[in-house]
Amino acid sequence: MIQQRQSHHKAIPKRIILVRHGESQGNRDGSAYATTPDYKIPLTPHGIDQAKLTGAQIHHVISDGGRSPNWKVYFYVSPYERTRSTLREIGRSIPRERIIGVREECRVREQDFGNFQEEQRMKAIKETRERFGRFFYRFPEGESAADVYDRVSSFLESLWRDIDMNSGQWSNSST
Repeated sequence: MIQQRQSHHKAIPKRIILVRHGESQGNRDGSAYATTPDYKIPLTPHGIDQAKLTGAQIHHVISDGGRSPNWKVYFYVSPYERTRSTLREIGRSIPRERIIGVREECRVREQDFGNFQEEQRMKAIKETRERFGRFFYRFPEGESAADVYDRVSSFLESLWRDIDMNSGQWSNSST
């Protein structure tokens, strides 16, 4: 008896595109963190324009300039206001029927530098971080770069599990 091997070709995303966020009020003025929780920092009008432009550019890339008829996208977004606003503007460039899904994912958020950051205190803390080492220094009431690495690594493991479990859904898609 001759047994034929079946090849198991898994469908994986064609691309994974990472977008941080458009310009935020915190990017423009660091003192915003002293009065507004980090997750509530909004985009500036310029940041909204950047997100709109990014959406148009992403649409062009994933549709291969309009030559690719079967593309789809799946979005992961952090729970921060500025990232959700960025996604909202990007999403305006993507036809709804092309979107497989959207998931809020807290593991892809910004590094946590602590609660309501006072400028002088943060300056002293960042100087201390330089002496101890940027990667392992943990901000008071916040996290270290090593902490960020660990949670992002955990997210990437979940991403690959999502791709593996939903391989048919990911056919011809960009993430």
